[in-house]
Amino acid sequence: MSISKKLKKSLANQIEKTVVPDELDEQIRASFIRYHEKKEKFSMKKRVLTICLAAAILLPTGVYAALNSSSYFSGENNLNGLVNEGVKRAVSEGLSVPMDQKITDQGISIHIKEVYVEDTKILIHYSIEKEDGGLVPFEFDTTGLDVISGEPEGGKYTENPTYQEKGLEGFSVLSFIGTDREDNIPYYLTDAEGKEIMTGIADDDRPEGILAFVTDGSKLPQSITLNIDANRIGKTKGSWKGKVVIDQSKAKEATDVAK
Repeated sequence: MSISKKLKKSLANQIEKTVVPDELDEQIRASFIRYHEKKEKFSMKKRVLTICLAAAILLPTGVYAALNSSSYFSGENNLNGLVNEGVKRAVSEGLSVPMDQKITDQGISIHIKEVYVEDTKILIHYSIEKEDGGLVPFEFDTTGLDVISGEPEGGKYTENPTYQEKGLEGFSVLSFIGTDREDNIPYYLTDAEGKEIMTGIADDDRPEGILAFVTDGSKLPQSITLNIDANRIGKTKGSWKGKVVIDQSKAKEATDVAK
């Protein structure tokens, strides 16, 4: 069993064993009863708020996703802790920006769908789509490679294949999104003068996921452009090159709310 499957199974077991204490359950039920006994004193707006606050006691980890389920950043993927509770709180207040920009070749589009920006961090929701709008399969061409792990399970890949290169120690990981750039990273940020912005980068490297850029603590410049330079997606070779201007109109407010 792969590490990811073991982790998912462990989390599922913990969730199944989670029990709300009887005392807490009784307190919540009592508060609802008291509320309904005095409901004539509450406006509809206050009534909804009271119910939401009571529900938050029961669902502390899912409250932000419930408040703004339309945002991809409200999901379970935290991308190494970068999509934290502060981010979820900010997107629940509408502080991410919907987008609809595509870079297309070979009938495949890299679709930029949503961006979230703080003073030192950028999160981008992307999907890689076929012409019919469906996601490109998570597939790889390993022809000629000495694959050492990540073979398909039941005919489907569940993780990126790793392979051994002749004359080199260790192993290499076959990415889903390939590039001919020297640093092997198909995306980077530039400022108003076209100079590359130095950041750490994290991504899901899947048909749909999150791409993150994080500084060393320094504030991002006022003008930022996402540059994409890919020459392969899954098993398909092509040329996906383009620029997407990052909307920072909500960055300051998002930074304050996420603290």
